[in-house]
Amino acid sequence: ILMIGELARLTGTKVNTIRFYEGIGLLPRPIRTASGRRVYGSPDVRRLTFVRHGRALGFSTNEIRSLLALAGEPERD
Repeated sequence: ILMIGELARLTGTKVNTIRFYEGIGLLPRPIRTASGRRVYGSPDVRRLTFVRHGRALGFSTNEIRSLLALAGEPERD
């Protein structure tokens, strides 16, 4: 279990960027603690790492969204 600062550090991503990616749907809305703090897990680390690599390769956020959708449907062409 990670808090947003730990996720940011592990992935080399700014906290504001993580919140932005959540807002536009590239990352799912995280579970929140009783005090309202965001909580992340290893699937979030993998997904954010994928998004960061895609951005580094020059893919737009819409293109990354499409790639993530395809990854979620392995039987699709």
